[in-house]
Amino acid sequence: MRFANLGAVPLVAVGLLAVWCQAAEPAPNETAAPAPDKALIVHEWGTFSTFSGSNGTNLQFQPYDNDLPEFVHGYLVRNSKAGPRGGSISLETPVIYFYSERPLTVSVRVDFPKGILTEWFPYAARTDHQLNWKEVQVASKEEATLPEDKKPSRYYAARETDAAPLRVAAHKEAERTVEQGRLVVKEAEWTTEQEKFLFYRGVGTFDLPLSVKASAGGKCSVGWKGKVPEGDLILVQVKAGKIRFRQFGLERKDRGGAGAEVQVPEVDATAKELGDALVKLLVAKGLFEKEAQAMVKTWSSAWFGEEGTRVLYLLPTDLTDELLPLKVEPKPDALTRVLVGRHDVLTPEREKQIDALVTQHREAAPLPEATRRVAANELAKLGRYLEAAEEESMKRLENKR
Repeated sequence: MRFANLGAVPLVAVGLLAVWCQAAEPAPNETAAPAPDKALIVHEWGTFSTFSGSNGTNLQFQPYDNDLPEFVHGYLVRNSKAGPRGGSISLETPVIYFYSERPLTVSVRVDFPKGILTEWFPYAARTDHQLNWKEVQVASKEEATLPEDKKPSRYYAARETDAAPLRVAAHKEAERTVEQGRLVVKEAEWTTEQEKFLFYRGVGTFDLPLSVKASAGGKCSVGWKGKVPEGDLILVQVKAGKIRFRQFGLERKDRGGAGAEVQVPEVDATAKELGDALVKLLVAKGLFEKEAQAMVKTWSSAWFGEEGTRVLYLLPTDLTDELLPLKVEPKPDALTRVLVGRHDVLTPEREKQIDALVTQHREAAPLPEATRRVAANELAKLGRYLEAAEEESMKRLENKR
């Protein structure tokens, strides 16, 4: 198959919000990930996000739908196609890297049996539960012209690795016009899309093994069903711009599963300290350091910047393979998959605050319009969790009447 050359695309500086992003640049004496001494090495990272009230019951929410470049394919990027609008699971930004000393062609298929795949890049043959990149040219040691949008996006941080650039044949949609009252369909064209990874996202409605119940005073009861995750979990609280976090492990229970009682520490930390702790866990799991840094940089503004309490953890590899079966041909000499779980939980204090804000926002006179507007702005800080949090608040307020 012959690939068309892409024209030059102007580069755009992309600003990233987190302090850690600047502080975590590799030191001058650090070296890049070593060149693989095998024919093909494949690495993947991504996240599963969930959300619950203080009682531990998972809630459905809206995924990020406006933070991707326009060139990404999918349902939600331009809000122009009917598709799933949310669920209890948000599969976010899995990216698959390829390392090879020589150019080669691979085929890649990823399945999401319990969810729906919503965005992807480069072009792939797609069903609701499967993406199939049939011919991926791994252009080892070649320069690539990568697409860029004018608007900033967390998407681009994933490129900051030593992975090989990729070329994928992309089938453009047929152009349909009406001429003299008749529908004219122009034959679809093939072009080439380039990137340093395969990217995809999805949504689903099912339960992960982790559950979190929050009590007053920053206490959390963490439960786990099944095989215990590898490495520490991290409890994170972001409040009024200040970060506090604690690493902890799970203890096995006699009746199966595991759990832990953990409390937010009283000492503030920095975004760099939290970022370094995460990078260390990701590298221990098998990612190259640049990959780990790229992942943390991608999500630093969310993990370290969004107000709230959350638990970050690493999914067991066999669970990743069960939820997201991945097939690469020819078979890689080494395959590493690292999926991070992010679970946001509302504390009792936060729920009480939300109830007061919902009451102010929805009350008619005699409350001034300015008061309702301030309440609406505060509620907006819940971001993608706003609708679910408001719905639960209305239930609590109704029960009090």
